Amino acid sequence: MTSQSAPSSPPIEALNAYDDSSFINEDNSRQEHSGDSTRRPAFPAADDRGFNFHPFEVPRRELLVNELPQSPLSLFQHFIPMSIVKEWVEYTNDWVTSLIQRGVVDSQEHEMTEKSRLNAWKPTTIAEMYIWLGILIYMGVHNEITVEDYWKTSRLENQRPEHSIIKFMTYDRFQILYRHVRVFDHTEFANGYGNLPTVFQCVESWSQHLQQATTELCEPGTHLAVDEAMIRYTGRNKQVTRVPNKPVDTGFKVWIDAQLGIFMRWIWHQPGARYGPVGVQKKPASQKKKTKGKIKGSSKTDKVEDVIYVATEAEAKIVALNSTQSVVVALINLLPISTYHVFVDNLFSSPDLFRSLRQHGHGATGTARSNCGIYNGLVEAKKADNLQGRKVGLPVQ
Repeated sequence: MTSQSAPSSPPIEALNAYDDSSFINEDNSRQEHSGDSTRRPAFPAADDRGFNFHPFEVPRRELLVNELPQSPLSLFQHFIPMSIVKEWVEYTNDWVTSLIQRGVVDSQEHEMTEKSRLNAWKPTTIAEMYIWLGILIYMGVHNEITVEDYWKTSRLENQRPEHSIIKFMTYDRFQILYRHVRVFDHTEFANGYGNLPTVFQCVESWSQHLQQATTELCEPGTHLAVDEAMIRYTGRNKQVTRVPNKPVDTGFKVWIDAQLGIFMRWIWHQPGARYGPVGVQKKPASQKKKTKGKIKGSSKTDKVEDVIYVATEAEAKIVALNSTQSVVVALINLLPISTYHVFVDNLFSSPDLFRSLRQHGHGATGTARSNCGIYNGLVEAKKADNLQGRKVGLPVQ
């Protein structure tokens, strides 16, 4: 460290849980939608600009696909291995047993009747669970009007599914599994993920496996896209997000980095989190306490000022990002250590984000809105482009 005082900086409201040298400040940002923590940059146009630009060269590195399993089934089981399915079978059987013992049919404690499907319950098996998963996948690629239509046979004037499902599983059995399959232990589903909302705790173990399995087979190249994605869900849950004008506008939102259509890593969005899904609120100095009998040392929060200055000394500026921009840095840090060229849209783009990515050793390209802090000359050029687009009838963003 040096005795020189650290440069002036915006107040640090929170830390990035995925990066020791990244910090969060919500000034100069605005909420994207009411009730949602997603934010976009909101800066006035810059009146000045530099004239000595040094481009950041990122040598092109293509996506490398490692040797794949020998059969389609082996490839499928790389992502859903028998060890995981075995756990699901145990969780499901334990769950249904607990329902039957209580005389109810679901977690809402609805009473079991003589007509309840659970009266005919038989414990499921690993083999049956794989069949059930196969049927789900088939339904995803072969559309029918209703679920029951998949179990109807074809007639001359009415062609039904190309593959007969009924010889593998009855409709009633599929439905009872569909309702009661559990991919988590219903008695203790946190499993070390207590910092996540309950609904994400339930699937996080499998989610982590899927991400790891992906990068075992595919080593990312340089070019990455970071964006938001939606998982359709219309039930009741505090984590449900609505994003107007999207193909899937209601459901669980995830932040993803992807390459060539392959999702490499993702982070669950939390609409009610004050500093987004990666923010950890900075502990006020008045709340810091020393504990007797423990090794003397500073916590991550205690070391904030030192870390900031060391990480940004060369640039002579501390770059604090808003909570949504911070997701970009977090996602890249989840990937194998390397140099990346990140592509983002105008939800993220601002000079501060690009400066931060450069400090982390990554290049960036993105679309930009006129209120993200770009040079005023570019803002005027953008307005002129929009005006010209209106004159010729082109869509204007």
